[in-house]
Amino acid sequence: MTENMSVPAAPYAPEPEPEPEPGHGLVRRPRRWPWIVGIVAALAMGVAIGVAGTPSDEENQAMIDTSVAAAVSDQRAQLAAEQAEAATALDDAKKQAAAASTAQRAADNAHAAADSRSAELDKREAALLPREADAAKSTFGNGMHLVGRDINPGTYRTAGGSYCYWERLSGTSGELDDIITNDNVSGASVVTISSSDVAFKSSGCGTWTKIG
Repeated sequence: MTENMSVPAAPYAPEPEPEPEPGHGLVRRPRRWPWIVGIVAALAMGVAIGVAGTPSDEENQAMIDTSVAAAVSDQRAQLAAEQAEAATALDDAKKQAAAASTAQRAADNAHAAADSRSAELDKREAALLPREADAAKSTFGNGMHLVGRDINPGTYRTAGGSYCYWERLSGTSGELDDIITNDNVSGASVVTISSSDVAFKSSGCGTWTKIG
């Protein structure tokens, strides 16, 4: 049986140098530098492209500064708008407060004037009440009236009628002894009632009015 045996590779032998052409003493070697120049140029171009595409630190800082300045400007504009709105709202509130204060002062003045008027009317009424009470006691009609309580003493006059009877009384028992004086008249009549009289009685005489 035949064994497979590896054939050893032939040792590297450099290519033989070309023989010099007749008449020349130098041997021409093949040119190998063009491909090296191409690689160097490609690397330089890549570096240039990389450098051109990547911003420098100064450019990055400039872009950051621009962004920050724009953000700060926007925030300042928004703050100014908010401050203007707040100032307008405050001014409106002050105007409303001033209007409310003016209205309140007007209401207070009106209330004070009403109180003053009411006090004046109360004073006048208090002064008129005795006069009204006195006037009420200075006019009366038929019937019996107590002197000092129902009627005031004084001189009274009546237009009278066809038959008028009156009597001044020292008492109210109905006895004849209570009659101080009396009279039957037709037409007008005048009677003076004394403060010492107890009562006065009349019939058919109409309205008696104090004249003195």
